Amino acid sequence: MTLVVGAHPQNLSLSILARRPKSVAALREKGLTFFVYGAGSQTIPLLKAGVLHLAGTGATPPILAKAEGLATAVFGMSGPRPERGGLVVREASGIRSLSDLRGKGIGLMPISWHTQFLAAELDAAGLRWSDVRASEIIPVTAKDAFLEGLLDAIVATDPLYSQIAGKVTTRVLAAPGAAFSNRSVYWGVSEVLRDRPDAVSALLNALIESDRVTANNPREAAALLAGLNGSSAEEWLPALMSRPWGVDAPDDGFLAEQQAHANIFAKFGLIPHAIDVTDTVDRTHFSAAA
Repeated sequence: MTLVVGAHPQNLSLSILARRPKSVAALREKGLTFFVYGAGSQTIPLLKAGVLHLAGTGATPPILAKAEGLATAVFGMSGPRPERGGLVVREASGIRSLSDLRGKGIGLMPISWHTQFLAAELDAAGLRWSDVRASEIIPVTAKDAFLEGLLDAIVATDPLYSQIAGKVTTRVLAAPGAAFSNRSVYWGVSEVLRDRPDAVSALLNALIESDRVTANNPREAAALLAGLNGSSAEEWLPALMSRPWGVDAPDDGFLAEQQAHANIFAKFGLIPHAIDVTDTVDRTHFSAAA
């Protein structure tokens, strides 16, 4: 059976890999193919429907998948990503701290790391989810509402952040990398991870090599992304140059962070009940990768 790997604009490593013809051809020989789609928010539905077998997202969807009873596990992760942008407000809004966000509207990318980031920041600041009016809004619409002064705050990182900051003066209240490490994670259906370790290791090897090339030549990678989400190569370049590249094995620290955030999700009512995320990490494949 050919395994399908999802690639979408919110996971740059897989988006770049899926645009390297030689890598795609080599992975096809290992029984892997790519499905390129437009929104990372659709990863869980695509996994549930059997369209995807392996995917890359932020760290939030694996928690949500576990809460829904979907058997999946993370087999690789990036380092922490302190990206440009974060929780953004207009400078003229008068909002100076997270406590000033009480009762304010906040736009989040649907089913993404934005929810985990905001929940961690609110919890660290002693706030509850119900203290703000957080809502999942597709990025282009959230950007438009924010620029028109109708939306109080938005979670935005490059290239979206640069597009916003180029039109209005902004203030970043919190940036990814502090209360929330903002890692990319690579994960898949547990049955597939168990039955096709060779294919999973091949994907890991390809990701490791692609990330190495990207780190050494970000302009070439930016050119591969030109047009993605309507952004030019020059608009992608700051995002590529500001983040770490490489793939690591999911470790105890990552698992502890995921459990802590799953506990926050349960406390805030973002998932229906408390969950144990121990089985959402599978480290066995990384040892077989280069």
